[in-house]
Amino acid sequence: MIEAPNTLALHETGADGHPNQLVDRINASQVGSLPGLLDFRWLEAGRGHISGRFEIAAKHFSPHGLLHGASIVALADTACGFGCLASLPDGAIGFATGELKTNFIGAAREGVVSCDAHLVHAGRTTQVWDAEIRSEATGKTIALFRCTQMLLYPPAKAGGRTPKGERS
Repeated sequence: MIEAPNTLALHETGADGHPNQLVDRINASQVGSLPGLLDFRWLEAGRGHISGRFEIAAKHFSPHGLLHGASIVALADTACGFGCLASLPDGAIGFATGELKTNFIGAAREGVVSCDAHLVHAGRTTQVWDAEIRSEATGKTIALFRCTQMLLYPPAKAGGRTPKGERS
């Protein structure tokens, strides 16, 4: 079994109680995983928002010489995942993606691709995130992304209550 590298609980604050080191923790956590291999860099992160980018390189292209859609989806999905972890409600221990959708509406061939993701629904059992992916060279939007995250909680103890208030 392969273990996921650098597992990170982003909803916890630093030793000083302040999340000021969150971006550094996110960037360090992705070393050796897909976001690290694609050279994603996160610039801002906090509850309900995250922004990041990558500089287009040969590894981001399809065999046909175009920026691969999977590179764009990976950036947006990673942003929303880290954002979700940083925005978990009390008691939640993680998430699983329930759905994701991307509308490609532009293209980029060089320069930097940036992503801004925002939490648009923060429920007890789900979060919905939107992300806009832009070409920094042109300022144009190249994709719109939305995902639904199903929030995970530890198993309820016998006689306890679930996040919905139901008895276990």
